[in-house]
Amino acid sequence: MRMHRKLALGAASLALVLSACAPGEGGSSPSASTPASAGGDGASITIGSAGFYEAQLMAEIYAQALEANGYTVERKLNIGPRDTVQPAFENGEFDLEPEYIGSLLTFLGGEAAGDPDETFASLQTALADVGLEALDYAPAQDQNAFVVRQETAEGLGVSTMSELADADGAGDLVWGLPPECETNPLCSGALEDYGFEYGSLEIESYGACDAPVAQALNDGVVDVAELCSTQPDIERFNFVVLEDDLQSQPSENIAPIVSSEWLASAPAGFADILNAVSAAMDTETLTSLGVRVAVDQESIEDVAESWLSDNGLN
Repeated sequence: MRMHRKLALGAASLALVLSACAPGEGGSSPSASTPASAGGDGASITIGSAGFYEAQLMAEIYAQALEANGYTVERKLNIGPRDTVQPAFENGEFDLEPEYIGSLLTFLGGEAAGDPDETFASLQTALADVGLEALDYAPAQDQNAFVVRQETAEGLGVSTMSELADADGAGDLVWGLPPECETNPLCSGALEDYGFEYGSLEIESYGACDAPVAQALNDGVVDVAELCSTQPDIERFNFVVLEDDLQSQPSENIAPIVSSEWLASAPAGFADILNAVSAAMDTETLTSLGVRVAVDQESIEDVAESWLSDNGLN
């Protein structure tokens, strides 16, 4: 999601049939907290987030994990888009925020790669220039993905984009793609990397990562759709996300970004708490949690609490 990708600026939060969560605007942010000078309970931290449900959910998960370990957490969630959140973060208005490593790196002027380790290393360098640092990234990521129905995957015997490109009958598929795909290197460029001739594809035009294209895929109007990889519709309709085996999309793993000043005097074990949370969060799980929040209308607080409990993290 995230918020800076050239193709899908709204990402999964725009993809819901029952509830769309557009980026919101926040009020003025509180001053950042000061960590305890030594380890132990009672350290205070302020956590911020962007204005879509997935960012808020990850921020709440990190917040509750810290609270379970004796931290006092002040929340400043749903602030708004990255161009509002990032300057506030750099100005010290909060101490921690969940982010997407590829989109944040691009926002800071770098170039994200398909390899998450490479993207993460470049991001750390960029963050150092603005007084921030990333902790371990999660397996979970929210990036552009090409998706098919179960029957299509089974009928063609495909699970990767390369296999789809080589499959008999691939030329007969109808694609649900956004209007800007033709000029977007992450869309038409990615397809051409796999050997598809964009100009020869049969295409129906839909907004990127939006509910109508997911519904069209489910209804058989299109056979392949460009969605976002944590879009709740993927689980709701039991779609198959085709593996991007050529890493044509930038890595968008989620990581907690922390003020370097705060981290320098953080209590012992602070990073371990958040790294354990990140390690347990994969894309499939984040998609399922998104269904609970955005489709089933469970509260973010309840979803965060139950997931942490199920994983022994609170």
